[in-house]
Amino acid sequence: MRLTATVLFLAAMVVVGRPMVLFTENFSDVPVGKMPGGILVLGGSFKVGMEGRERFLELGAQPVAMHAVMFGPAKQDKVMVEARILGRRKGRRAFPAFGVGLNGVSGYRLMVSPAKRKLELFKADALVREVPFVWKPDQWARVQLKSWRNGNTLILEGRVWAEEGKGPVRPLLLWKDDSPPLPGRATAWGAPYAGTPIRFDDLRVVRLGPN
Repeated sequence: MRLTATVLFLAAMVVVGRPMVLFTENFSDVPVGKMPGGILVLGGSFKVGMEGRERFLELGAQPVAMHAVMFGPAKQDKVMVEARILGRRKGRRAFPAFGVGLNGVSGYRLMVSPAKRKLELFKADALVREVPFVWKPDQWARVQLKSWRNGNTLILEGRVWAEEGKGPVRPLLLWKDDSPPLPGRATAWGAPYAGTPIRFDDLRVVRLGPN
């Protein structure tokens, strides 16, 4: 398995080519309490909030369910989505869950699941891959999901790291799909299971190589 992951990683370095930013939003010019253009709310109470001089997109603590926003152009592969996300726990046992996705709501979803101590990859609502992951509460984290094609197979790479740290060169999670979904827009997800808001910032969608 380790050899396979290494081969796929090296192949990705050749395939992706020069990146190109397709969408970016840091909410700095969006009025507090509003939503920016180009972002579609799929459920939940999302609005721009502010603390100090920093603005961000905030998902309210209620209702307690999985919610999402959609942004960027529809793509099938050779694309990356990334966001800074801040979740806060409540007490010792109440944790949020959050992540980013590709290929629309029926596509892929990379989720940080602190209650399970897992980093999980879903295809639609089916869990397809999980790896151990220890979340650091009350800190901004960068969550990133990449997809690229190797022949007829789609390769998914997931990474998560603390904001003040450096992103890992190798993915924390790797998965292959021989039946990729249709093209779709990028997504950001949050489930306020802790009863606390979840914040999102620096949304990015990047094309990894030529069309």
